[in-house]
Amino acid sequence: MRPKKGRPGAASAIAAILVTTTIGTVATAAPASAVSGGTAVPLGSHPYLARVTTATKACSGVLVDPSWILTSATCLTPDDLGKPTEPATVLSGDVDLGAGTGKSAKVAKVVRRADRDVVLAKLDTPATGVAVATVSSTAPQAGETLQLAGFGRTATEWVPARPRIAPFSVVSSTGSTVATKSADGVDTCLGDAGGPALRTTGQNVEVVALHSASWQHGCLTVTETRQGSNETRVDDLGGWIRKSIVPTPVSCPNGAPVWAARADGTLWRYVHNDPAGGTVAWTMPSADIGQGWDGRVLAGKGGAIWDIHRNHGAGDPWGNGILKRWVYSPATGWSGNLEVGSGWERYLTPEYRNRVTVDEQGRIFMIDDQARLKVYAWNDATNTWVNGGGDVVDTGWGGFDSITAAGDGVLYARKPNGDLFRFKYDFAAAKWTQRNKPAGVGWQMFSEIFSPGGDIIYGRGSYGKSPWDGSTGPVLRWYRYSDNTDTWGPGAPDGGGLSVGTGWNTEIHVTAAPDSCKLAG
Repeated sequence: MRPKKGRPGAASAIAAILVTTTIGTVATAAPASAVSGGTAVPLGSHPYLARVTTATKACSGVLVDPSWILTSATCLTPDDLGKPTEPATVLSGDVDLGAGTGKSAKVAKVVRRADRDVVLAKLDTPATGVAVATVSSTAPQAGETLQLAGFGRTATEWVPARPRIAPFSVVSSTGSTVATKSADGVDTCLGDAGGPALRTTGQNVEVVALHSASWQHGCLTVTETRQGSNETRVDDLGGWIRKSIVPTPVSCPNGAPVWAARADGTLWRYVHNDPAGGTVAWTMPSADIGQGWDGRVLAGKGGAIWDIHRNHGAGDPWGNGILKRWVYSPATGWSGNLEVGSGWERYLTPEYRNRVTVDEQGRIFMIDDQARLKVYAWNDATNTWVNGGGDVVDTGWGGFDSITAAGDGVLYARKPNGDLFRFKYDFAAAKWTQRNKPAGVGWQMFSEIFSPGGDIIYGRGSYGKSPWDGSTGPVLRWYRYSDNTDTWGPGAPDGGGLSVGTGWNTEIHVTAAPDSCKLAG
């Protein structure tokens, strides 16, 4: 089998073709047999069947969550931000084109499965009240009967009003595909791509595979005499589907140490005991653990604390902008006090103080005076820099007034107008795997944004209701973002986050240990 070259439905269709319809001038005939044969799906029996259309094509899919459908990768393709390369509309829930029924939504995001002809597509409006399909966890077996359904053309109709369904037998299967054939001499047709192959056991119906290609025997305008439909297996994709549509779990086994440098130069160490859930659960310090911390304080991994030093006058041997590295242990206290760099004084200024951050792996990211994003990596084994001059990761970062590392190579960058963007840099591949992904608006209300890792973000400097007594005043806000589902944690969708503390507005800087929380998926 091979993809067809040329316009769908042309007389040159002499081999198996992808079953995605190209949109053109269409005429709808009276209801007739479908797939190329079969029967119209009874109303109420398969509401999870979905019809997908763009400006150039139409195909089928299946609703597996109120907000997600499975369909063919030939139907929808993602751009670099995961958006569909062309706007797409999905109809689900007892669709009838003639009667105008079905719930409509736009495709907001596409997730491609790398090893086969499958994508997940997220709907901008959930199909609330529509029954979803269950994805099978049992492989197809030769000889078993599957029901193949879709919105493709039939033997007599270019665009049927209702989806059709027909029984097919499994001929053979590989690790990713299923070959099927109908005893009635029918095939899947153009427009069926991405529709489900269903296994019925008693009252249970499960999705085993999705339509990919066929000879289109018996389909309108097709004269091909060969027969057979090729399906893409999904029965082994349950884990990938769940990982894609459910927020990735976050693990914070020891809570999150949060360091607050106060105006008098004292340093205080708090522990947020539930950074993953955003509950108001803290271990409070009874006293400060150091003085003279009135420069720029940055928490690193493994208890490391970076001090961009501010000179205290006579008797202070370190000048402005000297970078010092300390290590703190609750059991043994302070060690280190290494002078490891100089020339960092710009990060003591209001313009640059939020343009420096530390990620989960201890890398220091900074925006320099040439609008370059640079990274410095520390070698814990040798107590030296991997590259003392830093490495330029990117250019053109002058438009951001704040950067916050929130994972391994994950950065949230804020513009002065409050727009927030998510980036992810893969250091092994030396490239961005995500760049300029919009992640929120209104973040200009915070004087400082910091993170314990795991896409958890704290914002301070705004006003709200105290989690203790409900009074209005300065609060510390908690947010958690799930990149895979493009959703914020509880309390965050309205932009308000969750208040997890009061005050936090008079400190010079507040920072969290960036290796406290990690994505578990």
